[in-house]
Amino acid sequence: MSRRSLPAIALVLLLAACASPLSLKPGTSIDEARSTLGRPTAEVKLPDGGTRLQFSGQPHNQSVVNADFDAKGRLRIVEEMLTDESFSRVRSGKDRKEDVLRDFGPPAETFFYRLSNESAFMYRYFTHGGFKAAMFIYFDPDGVVKRTETGMDPWAIGGGDRDR
Repeated sequence: MSRRSLPAIALVLLLAACASPLSLKPGTSIDEARSTLGRPTAEVKLPDGGTRLQFSGQPHNQSVVNADFDAKGRLRIVEEMLTDESFSRVRSGKDRKEDVLRDFGPPAETFFYRLSNESAFMYRYFTHGGFKAAMFIYFDPDGVVKRTETGMDPWAIGGGDRDR
């Protein structure tokens, strides 16, 4: 191998590493998506017979991308889920933990509050302007969403992300 080919090989490797679910085009087959992107962090059967490939970077990356495929295995939509808009679709009194996990994947951290008999999922994300935020989704003892709250990312307080 010559020294001249090393930069070309490095470029190919760099471009391959940049494959992102957000780069998929509508109509892409689920097999092609798996081949391009690798193994998702979760694969979820959707109520309409389709399949969701979920790519989560939680807890250390503030991104969860869902790629939804129809029953024939063709891409319908790709969506970054850790946004204020996506979180605004969480319905208090209706959605359950299973719904939240289907849409947002595993949280960065889970809490239990004994005095109020509530549990909460925390998702780390960037809000408007790149502010490091956390969305807290609270559940009653039956697993139904009680409320949502946005606040500062507690992992980023004090000079940087904590190492887990």
